[in-house]
Formats: sequence, structure tokens, C-alpha cells
Amino acid sequence: MKHRDIRLLKKIISECKDIIRYSNEIGKKGFLENDVYQKATAMSLLNIGEHANVLSRELWMEYKDIQWRKIVDLRNIVAHGYGELRMELVWNLSQKEVPLLLEQLEDLLNEV
Repeated sequence: MKHRDIRLLKKIISECKDIIRYSNEIGKKGFLENDVYQKATAMSLLNIGEHANVLSRELWMEYKDIQWRKIVDLRNIVAHGYGELRMELVWNLSQKEVPLLLEQLEDLLNEV
């Protein structure tokens, strides 16, 4: 695996941990009422997509069980449709998809 990919994966892991920390700090009700946490979470999702988009395509092909395309697509929704972004969806992502992605990436790095 390329050194650049390892560095990017570590950045994605850090963003995942931030999102999980945000949701743990405030809970669902607090999240849905607090635009600071919403914006911080949306920015972390955007960063995850940015980093995922510049990973090598070899890595994408080797780890097909990770939904790289959907991660990048979500980045585009956050970046270009923030006013349309439903915070309930963002909350659900923070509870289900982000912890799963974190686990997958930590496992991936442990293999290296």
C-alpha cells in the first residue's frame, strides 16, 4: 500500500472518530437542535469524502467491501446541497455507517 494512502486513511479515521465523539457528546435530540454540531459533522463527512476521493484506485479495487463511491457521493451532497441535507440522515450516518467505516479502516490498516 502506498504511503500516501496510509496517510489519507489515517485522516479518514480521525474524522470518523470526531463524528462519533460529536454524537456521543450531545445525543440525537441535542444534535438535531444544535447547528454547531450539525455543521461540524457535515464538515467531517465532507473531509472523509475528499480524502477517499484521492485514495489510489488500486486501494479502492483491493478493498471493494468499502463503499468508496458512496462515500465520495455523500461528500458531493454535503458540499453542494447542504441546505437540502436532512440532519436526521446525517445523525443516522453518524450512528451506523461511520462506526462501520471506522472499523473497516482500522482493520485495513492493521493488515498493513
